[in-house]
Amino acid sequence: MLELQGVHAGYGKIEVLRGLDLTVAEGEIITIIGANGAGKSTLLKAVSGLVRLSAGRILLDGERLDTLGVEQVVSRRLVQIPEGRQLFGPLTVAENLALGSYSRRRQGTPVAERLKKVFALFPRLEERQTQQAGTLSGGEQQMLAIGRALMAEPRLLLLDEPSMGLAPIIVRDIFATLRRLNQEGLTMLLVEQDARIALTLAHRGLVMERGRFVLADSAEALLENPEVRAIYFGRRGGSKRDERPAAETAREKA
Repeated sequence: MLELQGVHAGYGKIEVLRGLDLTVAEGEIITIIGANGAGKSTLLKAVSGLVRLSAGRILLDGERLDTLGVEQVVSRRLVQIPEGRQLFGPLTVAENLALGSYSRRRQGTPVAERLKKVFALFPRLEERQTQQAGTLSGGEQQMLAIGRALMAEPRLLLLDEPSMGLAPIIVRDIFATLRRLNQEGLTMLLVEQDARIALTLAHRGLVMERGRFVLADSAEALLENPEVRAIYFGRRGGSKRDERPAAETAREKA
């Protein structure tokens, strides 16, 4: 479905991504883990067209994405949920969701039906339709960010740190929803600082260091890998909070 071939990218003269190769099959969840500054967010931005490549190619179903603008990428039903959610704070929940449907306003499922699906996933959003997005709690804002992305009817969803700043019980619910969406056929590329819960959700994982992939394996194997556990489940990496209840709940949902 998605293929990266020898991807190099960065900011000005600073090279961040250094020859990345990656294939994401339809229906997969792949997670990228690594320390801050490894290049994880830059990778997602390169795929979504926000960062231009200096070398290499990115293809979606055989079509080059790296030559397209952001709007054209979104029109191919590849949608990113950015780090920090980046909602339109002064606008209401309903207005933010409506903006999410803009790229497919004249095609696909009727907007009213998409909205009904989002509200079925996140009933709290339906209760707060007229509330300004900026006044929502962190968990509600993440629900809205996911809901807004779903309004574009994505085939491939890019998620950048969806657990950031959220309480464990909210993380559990968010990741259970992501698992449900994947079971319905949605493909995902996930960047997540909390390696434990990310690998619990994913089918495959890759460890990224200094703009390169240094380890790739099944998510189950990485969860049991002593080196990964020592670095990314301990104090030197990942989250400082105990996410075991959230991870166990996500595994049960799977």
